[in-house]
Amino acid sequence: MLKQVVKDPLIHFIAIGAVLFWAYFSYVEQSSTAIDDDNHIVIDQQELDHLTNLWTLQWKKEPQTKDLQAIIDHYLRQEVFYREAMKLNLDHNDAIIRKRLAQKMEAVANDLSTLMSPPTDKALRDYFHSNHSLFMLPPALQFEQVLFLESESNLETKIAQVLNTLKQDKSIPATRSQKLSVANNWELTPNNIVDNSFGKSFTDALNTAPLNTWFGPVDSGYGKHLVKVTHRQDATLPDFEAVKEYVAREYEYQSVLKAQEKIYKDLLKNYTVTITADIPDLTPIEGLAYKR
Repeated sequence: MLKQVVKDPLIHFIAIGAVLFWAYFSYVEQSSTAIDDDNHIVIDQQELDHLTNLWTLQWKKEPQTKDLQAIIDHYLRQEVFYREAMKLNLDHNDAIIRKRLAQKMEAVANDLSTLMSPPTDKALRDYFHSNHSLFMLPPALQFEQVLFLESESNLETKIAQVLNTLKQDKSIPATRSQKLSVANNWELTPNNIVDNSFGKSFTDALNTAPLNTWFGPVDSGYGKHLVKVTHRQDATLPDFEAVKEYVAREYEYQSVLKAQEKIYKDLLKNYTVTITADIPDLTPIEGLAYKR
């Protein structure tokens, strides 16, 4: 009789159903417990594995310890802003994903920063003089050039003839004007743009050349050039009034970032963070103690 009961498919079905029901009920109960505590964030091994897998897919390499710290910090930032957004009902009639809700809360933080008084002229000047590197104009060159293509016949002879003509203070020959649509006259141009246009070796040659003297040939990706540098400008700090609007925009941008970071850290203090995942040498976020 017992053997028949054990072999009965119905008994198997009931037993399997009972196990599945118990497992599902246990999961729901655990999830409900976690959800009920809105100020308790748990990062378990499953959650960390999910986050690191996403990171690995994006960057095509395994994260190091410093990367794991950044991953956790990013997750906590998103989770805190998400929960705060939910508390403010920012999800009402809005069918967007959790990430967008977190972004909304960050936008609220940005809006809060706009309530600050507009910066005074003195505040902007102090910011300008304390952050020279943000506003320095790069080194620049002003020059003239004549291009010769590598495919031209009697190339060396042509270069020598034109160089001799130019050294006699004569104008650039019409046959050498706008060769390959490359301008002959270059107004004051930042070195990085000259690099992008002709190559770094070309720029380096111009930076060591004497002023107002035709010399060459200098190689570039186009061919060979005769060049005259008419002005060379070192990196320089512009006049404050000339860049005041840009200084104001940069000041506001940095103020928004600082305000948002302060709001995030203040909100984070309301949460308990528990990390059960195994992470070696984890350095806690400043002002936050992890429960292990």
